[in-house]
Amino acid sequence: MKSRYFFLLLIFTPLVFLAQTNWFLFGMKSRDNSIENIQQIEKKHELDIPIVAFIFDPRWDHVVKMMDTFTTKLWEDKIYHITLSPNSFSAKDVSQWKFDNQYKQFFDLIKKNNLRVIFRTMHEMNGGRYPWSSNPYRFKKARIHVRNISREQWLNSENILFDMSLNAWDLPAKWWKPNQKAVFIQCQKNVKAKLKCSTFEDYYPWDKYVDLLGVTFYNRGKGNSNRRRWTPYQIVNAKWRETLNRMKKFSKPIFVDEVWTTAVNYTWAYDFKKSLEVYNNNKDLKNQRLVELKNFMLKETRIAWMIYFNVDLTNWLQSRTLGELDRSVIDFASNKFYEKILDIYDAGSKVDDNAILNLFNIRLINLNWMKFFVRSDYVAPINNIFHLVSLKYDTMSGKLEWLEELKNDWTLHGMFKRFDDNELNQIIESVKKIIEGKTRNNYK
Repeated sequence: MKSRYFFLLLIFTPLVFLAQTNWFLFGMKSRDNSIENIQQIEKKHELDIPIVAFIFDPRWDHVVKMMDTFTTKLWEDKIYHITLSPNSFSAKDVSQWKFDNQYKQFFDLIKKNNLRVIFRTMHEMNGGRYPWSSNPYRFKKARIHVRNISREQWLNSENILFDMSLNAWDLPAKWWKPNQKAVFIQCQKNVKAKLKCSTFEDYYPWDKYVDLLGVTFYNRGKGNSNRRRWTPYQIVNAKWRETLNRMKKFSKPIFVDEVWTTAVNYTWAYDFKKSLEVYNNNKDLKNQRLVELKNFMLKETRIAWMIYFNVDLTNWLQSRTLGELDRSVIDFASNKFYEKILDIYDAGSKVDDNAILNLFNIRLINLNWMKFFVRSDYVAPINNIFHLVSLKYDTMSGKLEWLEELKNDWTLHGMFKRFDDNELNQIIESVKKIIEGKTRNNYK
């Protein structure tokens, strides 16, 4: 291939995609923790969800099979937000290597499948529900231990980011005995010294062991009990708590790990029949909350990403599972759809660059009506070569043949001296995937 073709590359060099004015990216947890549910949502609503969330308990045959099919079923260029709970183990157990085999297997699967994972483990430690919670000293030891295992398995920030996931309120268990029915201490900042209780700051290990700070917050309403319905700000920045303001004092991107709302609320005391009536006949309450959530996310520019927890374990309010509500917004089983979730998706789907993508050293770019992640320093050459081949050839076969020849063209190496042969081949292969449509779903 003659070098005269490469003068066009200089023309297209300035066409690097610039960051949008939006700040956050949208993600979603599937209803039933399955790949198929995410596929169904994307296909029906023509969405291209950049980050998808799964919660894995240690049922390992199932987990291994799922992770081995992520890149073939959901494409290579998604980011996976994965919660791996250490079952019934305490933080002390984790620090004493009792869950090491499961962690090592999980890290091996990330490496094997070349995944990008935001990793959440031992979440909501500042609450009192889980066996690893309510003990800052032991939690920090466990946290450091798990992160060290990942490095021993040859993972780095291009594969895995460690998410320290907080409960929106500091609610340690009394007598340091956490469980799902524990008695909680309302550890607000004005009484912390008096009660000698722990807030999330006490659980924070050195910066080295935390890549981002996550938070979970919910709007409970009257889905299954007599609760108050609060706005996002009333939850995460309530007086005497100010959780979000305190999180901003750390030099870490902020991530909303779980957020959801019930469709049910009214002004009088909880009544199941009334709750069921409201759930069946009033979409406006949940849509209103989704609008509030969108506005909250757009205003809070330190928040880089959010996961909407699209789950309903109540079976359409028929079951009263502890702590569960009608969280879902796209639910094929119940035929429920709350259209304002698409407003959140639209507001948070145009970002090509933000703090978490920078930690992964990737950018989100859009070519050929498709979105995909590439290494940050690959953006310019991929963009340039794609436009060059698109100008020169009309047919896919001509484009692919020329790209294959380009691998051995000396001028390619001259133009992009900072890349070695392997990197240049990866760049060419990325362009070929774009030409062939082998990136994420081809949704405009």
